[in-house]
Amino acid sequence: MSRSKLLIVVLLFLGSHSKGFSQDNKISKALDTVALKMFENFNDKDYDALMDMTYLKLFEIVPKESMLSVIKAMLEGNDEFSIEIPKEIPNYKISKVFNAEEKDLQYAFLSYDMKMTMIFKNQDFDDEAQEMMIKMMGVQGMEVEFISENTLKAIIKNSITIFLKDNSTGKKTDNNWYMLNYDADSPLLFQLLSTDIIEKAKEYKQNLMLESKKNN
Repeated sequence: MSRSKLLIVVLLFLGSHSKGFSQDNKISKALDTVALKMFENFNDKDYDALMDMTYLKLFEIVPKESMLSVIKAMLEGNDEFSIEIPKEIPNYKISKVFNAEEKDLQYAFLSYDMKMTMIFKNQDFDDEAQEMMIKMMGVQGMEVEFISENTLKAIIKNSITIFLKDNSTGKKTDNNWYMLNYDADSPLLFQLLSTDIIEKAKEYKQNLMLESKKNN
């Protein structure tokens, strides 16, 4: 091969890789922006903004108003307990972007630890009840510490939010990423996502738990 032809091949090779790196960097920045926006809306309790960021297909199963009521109840508490979440941006990690088997669908995982304080309004816990509560919540992946007979601090370890970019939703000009909370026990997950995404999410969660175990 002549030097000129070799130079052309090298330039094409470098050009294709440079383009791929630039695209990956652009996607990474977009996902980082979405993650920060999600945490900010959560801290501000801007429920409408959180709904606007939610995966659109969810509202084909659960009406937006119903979902809004659930989130308000979760974040604002009720007659039995209240929840306080510190206004902070937690340390978080965003996975690489995956291409789903379903056409025109990309996804990535956002992982973080969520801190909260729960205050029980009509119930006190003695030492035995506190120990039982700590064990029960520990099974759900939470680290729990009682700071009084009716107040506990909890950390939900390795929480996962799935970011999805789905051009099959009908909005071909919509270039946004949307979010969906990962709950392995939720039947909704199986109605909304294909098996390859569910399996990848399960694998990602298990790897996070293994990594935490090694670090502890």
